[in-house]
Amino acid sequence: MKAIIGGTGFDRMEGLSLSQRVVRTRYGEVELYLGEGADEGLIFLPRHGSGHSVAPHMIDHRSNIQALADYHVTETVAIYAVGSVTNRLRPGEVGIVGDYVDFTGRVHTFFDEGTVKHARVDECFSPLLRDRARQARADLVDNLVYVTTNGPRLETKAEIAFFARQGFDVVGMTLGGEATLLAEKEIPHLGLVYSINWAAGVGEGSIAFISDERIEDMKGEITQLCRAILSI
Repeated sequence: MKAIIGGTGFDRMEGLSLSQRVVRTRYGEVELYLGEGADEGLIFLPRHGSGHSVAPHMIDHRSNIQALADYHVTETVAIYAVGSVTNRLRPGEVGIVGDYVDFTGRVHTFFDEGTVKHARVDECFSPLLRDRARQARADLVDNLVYVTTNGPRLETKAEIAFFARQGFDVVGMTLGGEATLLAEKEIPHLGLVYSINWAAGVGEGSIAFISDERIEDMKGEITQLCRAILSI
């Protein structure tokens, strides 16, 4: 099985044949969409729920990733809407995450009982999936550093200025926990980001989001990119 995890703007995946299923894990219930017909073998997981009703700081990442592990998922592409901290990824562009920083303080581990374990995350993104992404679309901005904030509020100008000085490229609220848990389950994955705004104090100095029309266009592009990466 292969999986796509969708975030803001990707509560549903248009153009894919999917059926809803609610599955139970040891951590809680998860809403999944299983591929049918030409999309058989694919799982779509909307991390905020299909109605975008779960705030980023309330997402049960452990249930989500446990559900993928229970379905024996072998490859995952996760999609993240982000704000641009630097001009490496500008609003309306798509890129690949190479590393991340997590400032949330949330519980992001399956290793909280029994024998002490330590997951390596120095190379937690799949080189194979990255190569497929680059082959499918040569204009992707590569090796971006994603900084994860707690949310649900957006960041202050001072925070964004600090992030820029530290070399962080994009900011969001969900990748840190998700990537860590996927690494613990040893599920090869790729982080795709698309920028929907300049972060606070960057660009024109105020947060201005790209148009809904541009987001819709990007959704189609990114869906096809995910299909190519996962060889669906």
